[in-house]
Amino acid sequence: MKTPENAVQSRGLRVIGWIGPAALGLVLGLFFGKSKEPLSATEKTSATSSPDAATERLKLSQLASKKNPIETAEAQRIRLAKDVELVGSVSYDADHFAQVGPLIAGRIVSLEAGIGDTVKAGQVMAALESADVGQAQAAYLTARAAVMASQANLRRERELAERRVSSVREKELAEAQAAIEEANLAAATQRLRALGLRPEDIKALERSGSGPGRVPLVSPIAGVVLTREVTLGQSVQPAQDAFRVANLSRLWVVLDLFEKDVAFVHKNQKAVLRTMVYPGKTFPARVEYVGQVVDEKTRTAQVRIEFDNPDGLFRPGQFVSATLIGDPARTQTEVLAVPIKAVQTVEGKPLVFVAEPDGFFTRRSVELGITGGAMIEVLSGLKEGERIATDGGFLLKSELLR
Repeated sequence: MKTPENAVQSRGLRVIGWIGPAALGLVLGLFFGKSKEPLSATEKTSATSSPDAATERLKLSQLASKKNPIETAEAQRIRLAKDVELVGSVSYDADHFAQVGPLIAGRIVSLEAGIGDTVKAGQVMAALESADVGQAQAAYLTARAAVMASQANLRRERELAERRVSSVREKELAEAQAAIEEANLAAATQRLRALGLRPEDIKALERSGSGPGRVPLVSPIAGVVLTREVTLGQSVQPAQDAFRVANLSRLWVVLDLFEKDVAFVHKNQKAVLRTMVYPGKTFPARVEYVGQVVDEKTRTAQVRIEFDNPDGLFRPGQFVSATLIGDPARTQTEVLAVPIKAVQTVEGKPLVFVAEPDGFFTRRSVELGITGGAMIEVLSGLKEGERIATDGGFLLKSELLR
C-alpha cells in the first residue's frame, strides 16, 4: 500500500516557468528542464463544475509570476451584438471615376496622356479633328460677325432717332435684328460647347478668326489614367470610350451580405478591412450603404464601404475580407461573455483557464456563441463572476501540452 506521501510523488510535479518574447520552445525547455529553482506543482483533481472527469490545475512559480504575470478578467453578462464576416472586392468610387470619349465623329490627331499618367481636372489628353467641328466654328464666327454688325447698326439708328433723322420704326427694326443675331450667336456658342470646346477654346477661336476644326478630349476629374483605347490617327465615333480615369485616393469596397445577416448590418457601422496583400494588417472603415434588394440567385445584398486610400495600398479588383463590428446599442439581450483572447484551443476544442483562490488555474472546456468586438459569448462551461486567464493564458496552454 502506498503512503499519502508516495501517492503525491507518483502523480509527479509539473511547473510553468517564465518565458520571454523569444522562441517559445527553446525558452520553455531551458526554463522547465534546467531551472534549479523549485516551481509550483501541476495537479489533477476532480472538478464538479467542469465537464471533464479530471481537470489539471496549473500554477506559475513565484519567479515566473513576477517576470510574466497572468492577467485575469471576469465572466460577465453584457449586451453583445454579433460581428458579421463578409468578403468582397475593391471598386472605383463612382463619384471619382470618369470615362472620356468624343462627342462627335473624327480622327485622333494628338495624344497627350497615356496609361498610368496622373492628370488634373481639365487637362487635355487628346485632340480630335472633325469636319463637323470646323463647320460649327465657322458658324460661330459668322454669328459673332453678324452680332457685331447688328450692334453697330443699332447704335447708328438710335443716334438718328434721337436727332429725328430716322423714324422710331427703323430703330425698332434694328433692335429686333440685333436680338436675332445675339440669339444666333448664343446657339452657335452652345453648339461648340456641346461638341466639347471649352470657354478658353472659344476665346482662342475669336482671337485667331479661323476654326482649326479640332476639339480637345479633357479629363473632368483629377486622377490616374487607367486605360487608353485610342491611337494616333484612329477614327472614332461619338460615345466611344477613349480614356478611363479614376481618383484612386478614394475607393469603395463592395461586399456580399447573406440574407440571414441583413438585420445585423446598418449604415455607419464600424468595420475592419483585411487583405492578403498585407497579412496581419487591418484597416478601419465604416459602412456607407446597405442594399435594399436581395439578389434572387445568390440570396445576398450588397454592402458598400467608402474609405480613403491616400497611400495607394488598395487597388480596384483586389480581394478583401471585412468584419462588421456589432453595435451593442442595437440589442437588448444580455449574454455571458469573456474576452476573445481568454479562449485557447486544444485539439480543436475551445477552453479557458479559471483562476482559483489558491493561485492555481483550472482548465475548463467551454461552448462558444457569437463574437462581438473583443468579446465572445460563452454558452456553457462558465458561470457569471468566475475569473479567467486572459493575457498570459498561452503559458498555461503550453505547459498543459507538455
